Amino acid sequence: MLEQLQRLQAHIGVLKTRLHHLESENSALSEAKELAETEHHAQVVQKNSIITKKQEEIETLTEQLTQLQGQFQQLNQNANTLAERYSRLEKSTTDLKNRFQEILAERNELRVTKEKLQSQQRQTQQELHDLQQDRDRLLQKNELAKAKVEAIIQRLAILGTAQDQHAQEIQQLAHPNAEAGEETQS
Repeated sequence: MLEQLQRLQAHIGVLKTRLHHLESENSALSEAKELAETEHHAQVVQKNSIITKKQEEIETLTEQLTQLQGQFQQLNQNANTLAERYSRLEKSTTDLKNRFQEILAERNELRVTKEKLQSQQRQTQQELHDLQQDRDRLLQKNELAKAKVEAIIQRLAILGTAQDQHAQEIQQLAHPNAEAGEETQS
Protein backbone atom coordinates (compact mmCIF):
# COMPACT_ATOMS: atom_id res chain seq x y z
CA MET A 1 0.00 0.00 0.00
CA LEU A 2 2.88 2.25 0.51
CA GLU A 3 3.75 1.70 -2.98
CA GLN A 4 0.33 2.72 -4.06
CA LEU A 5 0.55 5.69 -1.84
CA GLN A 6 3.86 6.67 -3.37
CA ARG A 7 2.42 6.18 -6.80
CA LEU A 8 -0.55 8.25 -5.84
CA GLN A 9 1.73 10.92 -4.43
CA ALA A 10 3.82 10.85 -7.53
CA HIS A 11 0.68 10.96 -9.58
CA ILE A 12 -0.62 13.86 -7.44
CA GLY A 13 2.75 15.62 -7.89
CA VAL A 14 2.48 15.17 -11.62
CA LEU A 15 -1.10 16.39 -11.50
CA LYS A 16 -0.07 19.36 -9.37
CA THR A 17 2.69 20.21 -11.81
CA ARG A 18 0.27 19.83 -14.66
CA LEU A 19 -2.27 21.91 -12.83
CA HIS A 20 0.33 24.55 -12.21
CA HIS A 21 1.27 24.52 -15.92
CA LEU A 22 -2.38 24.64 -16.90
CA GLU A 23 -3.02 27.51 -14.51
CA SER A 24 -0.01 29.36 -15.95
CA GLU A 25 -1.23 28.64 -19.46
CA ASN A 26 -4.73 29.68 -18.50
CA SER A 27 -3.39 32.86 -16.98
CA ALA A 28 -1.29 33.54 -20.07
CA LEU A 29 -4.25 32.76 -22.31
CA SER A 30 -6.49 35.04 -20.22
CA GLU A 31 -3.94 37.81 -20.52
CA ALA A 32 -3.62 37.15 -24.23
CA LYS A 33 -7.41 37.11 -24.53
CA GLU A 34 -7.71 40.39 -22.63
CA LEU A 35 -4.96 41.90 -24.75
CA ALA A 36 -6.66 40.63 -27.91
CA GLU A 37 -10.00 41.95 -26.71
CA THR A 38 -8.40 45.31 -25.88
CA GLU A 39 -6.75 45.45 -29.30
CA HIS A 40 -9.97 44.31 -30.94
CA HIS A 41 -11.94 46.93 -29.04
CA ALA A 42 -9.37 49.59 -30.03
CA GLN A 43 -9.63 48.45 -33.65
CA VAL A 44 -13.45 48.50 -33.48
CA VAL A 45 -13.35 52.00 -31.98
CA GLN A 46 -10.85 53.09 -34.64
CA LYS A 47 -12.93 51.52 -37.43
CA ASN A 48 -16.12 53.04 -36.00
CA SER A 49 -14.34 56.40 -35.96
CA ILE A 50 -13.27 55.87 -39.59
CA ILE A 51 -16.82 54.81 -40.52
CA THR A 52 -18.20 57.92 -38.79
CA LYS A 53 -15.71 60.12 -40.67
CA LYS A 54 -16.57 58.38 -43.95
CA GLN A 55 -20.29 58.86 -43.28
CA GLU A 56 -19.66 62.54 -42.57
CA GLU A 57 -17.64 62.76 -45.79
CA ILE A 58 -20.48 61.02 -47.64
CA GLU A 59 -22.98 63.50 -46.19
CA THR A 60 -20.71 66.42 -47.11
CA LEU A 61 -20.21 65.03 -50.61
CA THR A 62 -23.95 64.42 -50.92
CA GLU A 63 -24.61 68.05 -49.97
CA GLN A 64 -21.96 69.19 -52.45
CA LEU A 65 -23.50 66.95 -55.10
CA THR A 66 -26.93 68.46 -54.42
CA GLN A 67 -25.47 71.97 -54.66
CA LEU A 68 -23.59 71.07 -57.84
CA GLN A 69 -26.74 69.55 -59.34
CA GLY A 70 -28.58 72.78 -58.52
CA GLN A 71 -25.78 74.79 -60.10
CA PHE A 72 -25.83 72.47 -63.10
CA GLN A 73 -29.57 72.99 -63.52
CA GLN A 74 -29.09 76.75 -63.19
CA LEU A 75 -26.28 76.65 -65.74
CA ASN A 76 -28.50 74.58 -68.03
CA GLN A 77 -31.28 77.15 -67.72
CA ASN A 78 -28.77 79.95 -68.35
CA ALA A 79 -27.43 78.08 -71.38
CA ASN A 80 -30.96 77.63 -72.73
CA THR A 81 -31.71 81.31 -72.14
CA LEU A 82 -28.47 82.30 -73.86
CA ALA A 83 -29.24 79.95 -76.75
CA GLU A 84 -32.67 81.57 -77.15
CA ARG A 85 -31.13 85.04 -77.00
CA TYR A 86 -28.48 84.03 -79.50
CA SER A 87 -31.16 82.68 -81.80
CA ARG A 88 -33.12 85.94 -81.53
CA LEU A 89 -29.94 87.97 -82.06
CA GLU A 90 -29.05 85.85 -85.06
CA LYS A 91 -32.52 86.42 -86.52
CA SER A 92 -32.29 90.13 -85.76
CA THR A 93 -28.86 90.24 -87.35
CA THR A 94 -30.21 88.51 -90.45
CA ASP A 95 -33.15 90.92 -90.55
CA LEU A 96 -30.80 93.90 -90.11
CA LYS A 97 -28.50 92.54 -92.80
CA ASN A 98 -31.43 92.16 -95.19
CA ARG A 99 -32.70 95.64 -94.34
CA PHE A 100 -29.20 97.05 -94.77
CA GLN A 101 -28.97 95.41 -98.20
CA GLU A 102 -32.36 96.90 -99.10
CA ILE A 103 -31.18 100.33 -97.93
CA LEU A 104 -27.98 99.94 -99.98
CA ALA A 105 -30.05 99.01 -103.03
CA GLU A 106 -32.34 102.02 -102.43
CA ARG A 107 -29.28 104.24 -101.98
CA ASN A 108 -27.82 102.99 -105.24
CA GLU A 109 -31.15 103.60 -107.00
CA LEU A 110 -31.30 107.09 -105.50
CA ARG A 111 -27.71 107.73 -106.60
CA VAL A 112 -28.58 106.67 -110.17
CA THR A 113 -31.73 108.82 -110.06
CA LYS A 114 -29.70 111.74 -108.69
CA GLU A 115 -27.13 111.38 -111.46
CA LYS A 116 -29.92 111.26 -114.06
CA LEU A 117 -31.56 114.33 -112.54
CA GLN A 118 -28.22 116.16 -112.42
CA SER A 119 -27.63 115.25 -116.06
CA GLN A 120 -31.14 116.44 -116.96
CA GLN A 121 -30.57 119.62 -114.94
CA ARG A 122 -27.31 120.27 -116.80
CA GLN A 123 -29.07 119.68 -120.12
CA THR A 124 -31.95 121.94 -119.07
CA GLN A 125 -29.53 124.64 -117.93
CA GLN A 126 -27.67 124.34 -121.22
CA GLU A 127 -30.96 124.58 -123.14
CA LEU A 128 -31.97 127.58 -121.00
CA HIS A 129 -28.58 129.18 -121.66
CA ASP A 130 -28.96 128.50 -125.40
CA LEU A 131 -32.49 129.97 -125.35
CA GLN A 132 -31.24 133.06 -123.51
CA GLN A 133 -28.49 133.47 -126.10
CA ASP A 134 -31.06 133.05 -128.90
CA ARG A 135 -33.32 135.62 -127.21
CA ASP A 136 -30.42 138.04 -126.77
CA ARG A 137 -29.44 137.53 -130.42
CA LEU A 138 -33.03 138.02 -131.57
CA LEU A 139 -33.36 141.14 -129.40
CA GLN A 140 -30.17 142.52 -130.96
CA LYS A 141 -31.51 141.71 -134.44
CA ASN A 142 -34.83 143.32 -133.54
CA GLU A 143 -33.07 146.43 -132.24
CA LEU A 144 -30.91 146.50 -135.36
CA ALA A 145 -33.99 146.11 -137.57
CA LYS A 146 -35.78 148.91 -135.66
CA ALA A 147 -32.76 151.13 -136.07
CA LYS A 148 -32.65 150.39 -139.81
CA VAL A 149 -36.37 151.06 -140.20
CA GLU A 150 -36.07 154.33 -138.27
CA ALA A 151 -33.08 155.30 -140.39
CA ILE A 152 -35.05 154.56 -143.53
CA ILE A 153 -38.01 156.57 -142.21
CA GLN A 154 -35.78 159.50 -141.33
CA ARG A 155 -34.20 159.44 -144.78
CA LEU A 156 -37.58 159.46 -146.41
CA ALA A 157 -38.73 162.32 -144.19
CA ILE A 158 -35.59 164.30 -144.96
CA LEU A 159 -36.03 163.83 -148.66
CA GLY A 160 -39.40 165.55 -148.41
CA THR A 161 -40.55 163.97 -151.59
CA ALA A 162 -44.01 163.13 -152.63
CA GLN A 163 -43.64 159.93 -150.85
CA ASP A 164 -44.18 161.72 -147.56
CA GLN A 165 -47.48 160.09 -147.22
CA HIS A 166 -45.93 156.66 -147.68
CA ALA A 167 -43.32 157.53 -145.11
CA GLN A 168 -46.03 158.43 -142.65
CA GLU A 169 -47.76 155.14 -143.33
CA ILE A 170 -44.50 153.29 -142.82
CA GLN A 171 -43.98 155.27 -139.63
CA GLN A 172 -47.45 154.34 -138.51
CA LEU A 173 -46.67 150.72 -139.20
CA ALA A 174 -43.40 150.94 -137.32
CA HIS A 175 -44.84 152.91 -134.39
CA PRO A 176 -48.59 152.55 -134.25
CA ASN A 177 -48.71 153.85 -130.66
CA ALA A 178 -46.68 156.90 -131.49
CA GLU A 179 -49.16 158.03 -134.13
CA ALA A 180 -52.04 157.44 -131.77
CA GLY A 181 -50.22 159.58 -129.20
CA GLU A 182 -49.70 162.40 -131.76
CA GLU A 183 -53.35 162.31 -132.77
CA THR A 184 -54.45 162.56 -129.17
CA GLN A 185 -52.10 165.52 -128.66
CA SER A 186 -53.47 167.34 -131.69
